[in-house]
Amino acid sequence: MEVWNLPVSGRELWEVLGSPWVEDDRRAGVAGTTLTARMMPPLAEALELLVARHTPDAAYLSGGLAELDGFQAALNEATAALPCSVYIAPTPRFAPVRAGLRMLEAQGFHAPICVDVGQTSIKCARSGSTRVFERDLSHLPPLFIGQPRPEDGHHLRDTVAFFAGALSTFLAEDTRTAPDALCLALPCPLDEDLLPGGCTYGFEGAASLVPDILARAGLPDTGGPVFVLNDAELAAESARRDARVTGQRVLCMSLGFGPGGALLDRR
Repeated sequence: MEVWNLPVSGRELWEVLGSPWVEDDRRAGVAGTTLTARMMPPLAEALELLVARHTPDAAYLSGGLAELDGFQAALNEATAALPCSVYIAPTPRFAPVRAGLRMLEAQGFHAPICVDVGQTSIKCARSGSTRVFERDLSHLPPLFIGQPRPEDGHHLRDTVAFFAGALSTFLAEDTRTAPDALCLALPCPLDEDLLPGGCTYGFEGAASLVPDILARAGLPDTGGPVFVLNDAELAAESARRDARVTGQRVLCMSLGFGPGGALLDRR
């Protein structure tokens, strides 16, 4: 469910609710509580619009921005009038990858790996271990939708190298047990043939993206199935497995570089 372009206060949601301006302000020394106060009005407006549109029984927030100082208290105040409860994921930045592990473990896998690719970092998880690999924006600069892509395709090669390098490094940090399944979440739409849509890596339409990542990371030699999904779908899996969150319909939002959305329907 696309929420990044939701009209909020005369602008698109991603322009007023995203990590780029938050990180700029943080580096300038702005306090976390001040950052929370700045982002809460557009978030509250977006939630009000989405709740009215989709009538969920609950809303669920994950992503790194939900870890800002004072976020819970500000959220409680800003959403008090909503007709449904709003929950924050435990450890919001890592909740999706941990949910991915539980999803695979429930299917009988004993040593799964989950990788959540974000626009600014990659989160990796396996039993007892999590790791973050930050995107070097000077080497992999954002390529926004509508912006020309490099004609030589080096951005695709560099992206595959970044993704595969993070995965292979994470695997090399603990070689005692080979993974028997992988959950890979990508920050873009995906069709049934795993053809990726647009995002700031600029890999839309790259049919070989997932096979190239797996091959470069050496995963074909380890065996095991690979489950590929959208990152907002992984966030929804986190909501589905949170015992606090009840009801049939849950509005899920992931707050990171730009807001992502999903609607969990248990019916």
